[in-house]
Amino acid sequence: MNQGKTAILLSLLLLFGLVLIADLMSRPAVLTSDEPRVVISYGEDLTAAQRQEVEAFFQDWQGDKEARIITVSNEEEHRYLEGVVDKSLIGSKAISSAYCELLAKGQGIEVKTKNIEAITPFMYANALATAGIEDARVVAASPVKVSGTAALTGMIKAFEQAQGEPLPEKAKQTAHKEVARVSELGEKVGKGNAETIIYEVKREVVGKDITDPEEIRAVILRVSRDLHLDLAAEDVDRLVQLMLEVQSLNLNINQLSGQLENLHRDLSEVRSSGRMLWQMLQEWLMRIRSGLGRLGDIF
Repeated sequence: MNQGKTAILLSLLLLFGLVLIADLMSRPAVLTSDEPRVVISYGEDLTAAQRQEVEAFFQDWQGDKEARIITVSNEEEHRYLEGVVDKSLIGSKAISSAYCELLAKGQGIEVKTKNIEAITPFMYANALATAGIEDARVVAASPVKVSGTAALTGMIKAFEQAQGEPLPEKAKQTAHKEVARVSELGEKVGKGNAETIIYEVKREVVGKDITDPEEIRAVILRVSRDLHLDLAAEDVDRLVQLMLEVQSLNLNINQLSGQLENLHRDLSEVRSSGRMLWQMLQEWLMRIRSGLGRLGDIF
């Protein structure tokens, strides 16, 4: 009887152990929404009062979550952007700050901004995806209005801290260049058009694995024509070079699209609204021409 009880007990312990092992193996090896990693990057040149203001703004997202605090310097910003954009966009002080949180796998990238003038949330998200960052929440903020071009440096540094490993240097450089190019283009054709061009061209170039510079140029010209834009030759040349660098990163198109899915939906709605406005304007002009023609017949 004792031997039988012992055998039953051993069987139950073995069964419990197998169930426990199966449970551990089935658990995802990624963070869940209940296990966030938060890193906040503050601009090194914030005054005490400015930092308090930014801290209060980030509190809406941080809540009770523990956060690692780091700073980013203007020297670090210059390391990636020197010679890529006009120095006036980089400035001489690091003010922009970023709240960065790793999310559960599959949630994609989401971005919000405050007092960032030149870079839209979609531009940041697109560049973060280029750098290799996935499933993340980012809030870029400044106590005063800034271009925001250099804020990406703090974001990338923060996510490297959160993930515990550095991102490929080439990917970081390309992401910074992407933000620089889309910022420059946005000043000429509007931020909405600029972010659409960069995203649509990148999606086609990566998705179709286009490596020929002239084929990339053709894609850029077609996308810009669809938006009724005539880009300057120098802008087209810069975008071709950017896309060649993006291609060298071997990005996965499904992964890229998945990370930007939510933001892309918003972008599509904006683009559709823009096309509708263009069509309405054309119809209005046609009615005016028709009206003028009738007046000419009368007089």
